Amino acid sequence: MPLVKGLRDRVDKFSAKTPADQTGTRYGAVKDIAVGRFTEWASGPVEFRELVRNVLEKEGVPAGQQGMYYAFAFKCRKALFSHSGPTLKAVINGLINDFTTGKGADPAILKKIATMILGEVIS
Repeated sequence: MPLVKGLRDRVDKFSAKTPADQTGTRYGAVKDIAVGRFTEWASGPVEFRELVRNVLEKEGVPAGQQGMYYAFAFKCRKALFSHSGPTLKAVINGLINDFTTGKGADPAILKKIATMILGEVIS
C-alpha cells in the first residue's frame, strides 16, 4: 500500500519550508500563528479523506480504483457547501449516475459515501 500523508506530515513539511532565518524575522515572530492557521485549514480535507478511506477499505476497493471514489466524495462535499435539501439530493443522485455510467464505479459504494457525507440514506 502506498504511503499516505496525514495532517502531521503536511504540517511538518509546511514548517520545514518556512525557516525563520530564510523568510525573515517578522515571519519568525508569527510562525506559530501561521502554522496554526495552516493546521486549521488543512485538517478539514484530511479528516474528510480519512473518512472516505475507511469506507473504501471496508468495501475492499483496490488502491488503483480509489481515485474515482475520492473524486466523487470531494464533488459531493463541494455540492454540500452550496446546496441543501432536495436540490442537494438531486445533485448527489446526478453525481452517482455520472460516476456509475461514465466511470464504472460501484453504485452501492457511492451511496455509502453519499450517506456518510449527508448523514442520511440516499435512495
